[in-house]
Amino acid sequence: MVIETGKISIKELEFLCIIGTLPFEREKEQPVVLNVSLWLDFTQAARNEDLIHSIDYAQLAEEVKNFIRLSQFQLVETLVVETGKFILANHSRAQAVEVSVRKPLAIPGCKSAEASIKISR
Repeated sequence: MVIETGKISIKELEFLCIIGTLPFEREKEQPVVLNVSLWLDFTQAARNEDLIHSIDYAQLAEEVKNFIRLSQFQLVETLVVETGKFILANHSRAQAVEVSVRKPLAIPGCKSAEASIKISR
């Protein structure tokens, strides 16, 4: 049997959260833009056309957004690492995860500051 490893991605999920180390960043939510990719075996999902054999990306988006909002991370580095670990811990079908986050307001005159990581089982 051939294993059909595929990738599911959530692109440009925008929401507000507490993120940063500066005093004003700890008081007021600011926008972040999140990207998440998961690698998993598509074989059963493709054969059966059943979401039970995959990962519901709408549900995943809400889970991740809530996790980040509740965590109130200080560093974007911590945000991507802990979010990746959270996804792998809660979605056993995922073989690997890549998480990136941008802070559009982090640096005046700059489009954004960004951090990313890929974690495999």
